[in-house]
Amino acid sequence: MSEQDKPQGQAGMDTLSNTILMAFNLGVQFNQQTQGTKSVTEVTGELGHNIYSNLKQAYGEQIEDEFIRANTEYLLQIALMGYIVPSICAYDEEFKNRLLQLIEMRAQKTEGQQPSGSSIITT
Repeated sequence: MSEQDKPQGQAGMDTLSNTILMAFNLGVQFNQQTQGTKSVTEVTGELGHNIYSNLKQAYGEQIEDEFIRANTEYLLQIALMGYIVPSICAYDEEFKNRLLQLIEMRAQKTEGQQPSGSSIITT
C-alpha cells in the first residue's frame, strides 16, 4: 500500500513512527561508534547539533527556528534513550518495539493537544 493509498491519518502515523525510529537509531549508532565510552553530556551536544543541523538543512527558512529547536529537543530526548539503553540493559526486540510504541502513543497524544501548525516535524 503506497502513502497515497493509506487512510489520511495512517500516512502521518507511519511518518511519525519513522521519525521516532530514526531518532532512536541515531542514538544507538552513536553508542556503537563510541562503544558507549562518551559521557551522556558529551553525546547530548553532538546529537543535538546533528539533529538541529539536519532539521535546519531540511526545512531552512520554511519553519521558525523556535519550532526547529523544540523538535530538536524532543528528538534529542529519544536519541539519548537510544544511546543510553544499550549501555544499561540487554537487547530485547520486544522491549525496543514496546518502548518505541509508547513514545509514539505519547507523541500522538501531545500532537493532539498542540495548536495547529506546531506539531512534531516528520521527515
